[in-house]
Amino acid sequence: MDSKKQWVGGISAEVYWDWVEINDFWLKENYRGKGLGGHLLDVVETKAKEKGAKKALLSTFEFQARKFYEIHQYKVVGEIKDYPPGSSYYTMVKELKH
Repeated sequence: MDSKKQWVGGISAEVYWDWVEINDFWLKENYRGKGLGGHLLDVVETKAKEKGAKKALLSTFEFQARKFYEIHQYKVVGEIKDYPPGSSYYTMVKELKH
């Protein structure tokens, strides 16, 4: 939360079957590019490893955060082209190092 008690971002995930699935992850535009997103992702991955997760799974659109996740060692394992029209939808996975 910011100084005005407004949400600036959040992340939600579930751990099951030795995986962590990141479901929702967002930051307000003016908070991006400052390391906060990477920090949140690290926290989730660390907590997931503590619960036994060996891999992480998420999905994103081409116009959203694919490049951000690739910087954090996520790899594209699936793509739905032209969803939405003119873009792609990706499934991405990361091996979590213990």
